[in-house]
Amino acid sequence: RCIGAAGPHAADCLAKGRRYTGAAGGAADAGARPTTEDTSAPPRIEEEIRGLLADMQAAGAMGSPDAESEVVKDLAATYGMDAQRVRMLWFSVARTARPVTAGGAPQYAALTMQHHGLHVEVVDLGQYSAEHHNSCMFLTCAASLADRRLQGHADAELPGMLGDALTAALGSAGQTRSIEELIEEHGRCRVSTLGRMADALRHAACEVLLHDEEFYLPFFHPVRTTDEPTQETFRRWVEGMRGDEEGDELVVLALSRLCGMAVQPVQACGYRVPVMDPTGAAGSGSVLYWGNDDRHWVWLRP
Repeated sequence: RCIGAAGPHAADCLAKGRRYTGAAGGAADAGARPTTEDTSAPPRIEEEIRGLLADMQAAGAMGSPDAESEVVKDLAATYGMDAQRVRMLWFSVARTARPVTAGGAPQYAALTMQHHGLHVEVVDLGQYSAEHHNSCMFLTCAASLADRRLQGHADAELPGMLGDALTAALGSAGQTRSIEELIEEHGRCRVSTLGRMADALRHAACEVLLHDEEFYLPFFHPVRTTDEPTQETFRRWVEGMRGDEEGDELVVLALSRLCGMAVQPVQACGYRVPVMDPTGAAGSGSVLYWGNDDRHWVWLRP
């Protein structure tokens, strides 16, 4: 295990040696930098991230956003990749790791306190929106936005067609009801305020994924299939999302950009993952906390 002057996984640890990047039987040249055209780079970096996460979990290391950023920057420089793509791969690897549970339930509240120093209530809204299933991510996003809007945060007043759709879904609820009432309503009937908001978010995410295809395609990294990440498979995946496909880390990125908010996933496996913050919203406190065990998303309500 790499130990530097600053302890396990110091900022210079990746420069000292590689377990997965060298040829068989030998370490890679520390100065080697594969290009973005090197199609073998994603599998290699995925294996490296998997090893780093396991070692850091065992060592209790990397307990701060600054430490995360150092590792992301080093990996990005090593593989000649965009830092956002490294974060997406990190997220993907962490999602597929085995969850840490107690009594069969993921320990999201304890993990959120451990990693982010925040007390949260775990709110499970199920998977059914007004017109779709596998909508847990969109329901989680809807509840997060509704809660901030009901608290009077201006950042939850979204502009454009998405904002209009969310306002129409909220109707008079935004003026007269509490988030507890909205959650209770959804528990009784899927054609609820939150259910309609979730469907509006699903539609908007699919529209932006296709409209900004050139931006999102480099981050497309199928996990549950053996399909190559091509334009054709990307478009087929988006069409599935228009139906009942479940959201993944690429959809988290799209929702974060659409809503102008940072999303901090809390993974049931216990691994800390970087915040998804493409718009720099975390600095102003616009951070949403979502729990995930690779199959289901829940809202972590501060």
